[in-house]
Amino acid sequence: MINKIKNRLKKDGLIIKNKLKNYLAAWIANLGVVPLFLLEAFLFAPAFFFFLSLLLLVTHVLETIRQLLSRYRYNYSLCLNFKPYFLPSNSSCVKGIFLITCIFNFSSPLNAELISRDIILARGQSTEIALPALDKFNVGNHQVLSYKLNEKSKNLIIRGIQLGHSEILVWKKDNSRESYQVFVISKLQEAKFLNLAQSVSFLGLESQTQVPHIKIFGTIKSLNSYLDYKKILEQNKEAILDEVELDPSLKNKIFAKIYSAFFDDYKDSIKCATEFSEVSCFYPENESPSDSIKNLLIDKYKIKLVQTNNQQLKKNYKLKLKLIQLEQIDGEDLRLGLEQVSGNLSDFLNTPMDKIVQKNSVLLAQKKVRLSTLAEPQMLIRALTPAEVQLGADIPFKNVNSNNVQSTEWKFAGLKIKMSLENFGENVKINFETELTQPSTDASGNVSIAGNKEKSSIVIPLKIATKIFQISLKADGRSLDSMPFLSSIPLLGELFKSKSDQSNFKSINGIIEVEENDE
Repeated sequence: MINKIKNRLKKDGLIIKNKLKNYLAAWIANLGVVPLFLLEAFLFAPAFFFFLSLLLLVTHVLETIRQLLSRYRYNYSLCLNFKPYFLPSNSSCVKGIFLITCIFNFSSPLNAELISRDIILARGQSTEIALPALDKFNVGNHQVLSYKLNEKSKNLIIRGIQLGHSEILVWKKDNSRESYQVFVISKLQEAKFLNLAQSVSFLGLESQTQVPHIKIFGTIKSLNSYLDYKKILEQNKEAILDEVELDPSLKNKIFAKIYSAFFDDYKDSIKCATEFSEVSCFYPENESPSDSIKNLLIDKYKIKLVQTNNQQLKKNYKLKLKLIQLEQIDGEDLRLGLEQVSGNLSDFLNTPMDKIVQKNSVLLAQKKVRLSTLAEPQMLIRALTPAEVQLGADIPFKNVNSNNVQSTEWKFAGLKIKMSLENFGENVKINFETELTQPSTDASGNVSIAGNKEKSSIVIPLKIATKIFQISLKADGRSLDSMPFLSSIPLLGELFKSKSDQSNFKSINGIIEVEENDE
């Protein structure tokens, strides 16, 4: 081979300065680029088939090498002392090498699919495997199996002698292979598997032993079969691999019964799903059903109830609150409410108050009521995060202790509103607490803070204005009218003074609207 390369180089008229260097370079190039030599060298070696992917990759680049060689053939200045004419420069040659590589890749015996089968034996039990095309075989674990081959019939007789697992590899005359996975189990375990297989077959289900489990699969169509299978599954949890599906009509029937029970308990955020034969129902923690409902559903339909946290803590909500005051200006008891005013509650949030007053001017004049806005706060709020609104101020009060020492104490007087939001299915739940305080004077002239508190909750839909509270209060006042100078005359001045008591009735209404914040 080296002489042929040497003669070819001399024939081309190249000056060989370093023969050994050129010979080695040509030889290495020959083996590295042309896969035909590799194919000849390793044709009968098993390792050849492990390098087919690499061989396939090399053939892809031969097309590019061929194009480069066509350029180098007539450009001697680019050649390094020799022209590699021995490399394939024909396109058909490259395609032929690629085709040969693909044929060997797909026809290789080592790439043939290995067929595997499972055999389960009880200890002491024997079975026979027919191997008509047997070439040779190998038993993996001789402590688990004993075997004997009938050379004439090519039947392999195996017997389980110890609990465990063994593999039998079989080579056939057509170079294909088979694998037998043999599991040796106890008599008790075998009886249990047989009993389970027979029990589920009565329900129209199929089974397959996969030591140390038994896989059960199929479709259940009736409620009675479903309940019977759940009993079998509950008694043999560790042995059964459940792959049983529920028929769509049966699934809908079970779901309807569960939803109906939740709706009767005024819980409508239940969601159910199935995973094979297991029915799981999820409900939010703030809509938990009663224990009697839970026990009934679990006992009757063998379901799993899962409590979830449905609070969307990463979502912001925009909360609008408007405080509207109705004030009776003639001293009589206030008998007008917002429900009597023309318009809906959303108008109070989105329409200026002067337009509402103008629209209801006749009604307000007849009832002698003044309608005004106390406050209109807006805020961003998250679920389960408290928010607070205050209208008023801290007022100082003087206290005198037993030692006749005076001290000043500050107390809040006004309206204080505390709120928190919860996700409640598709709606939201607003927990709120209101506290209205004002200064009051007792008979001895001491001034203190007095008021009332209200605490409640309400479930409202998004983007719907709702009235959540109404606070009514009465303000008493005393006025003194007198004539200048004459009222200061002793005794006679009392004739020129006029005292009167006044009562003022007010109603504070809170309207709220919540929507998702998309900003």
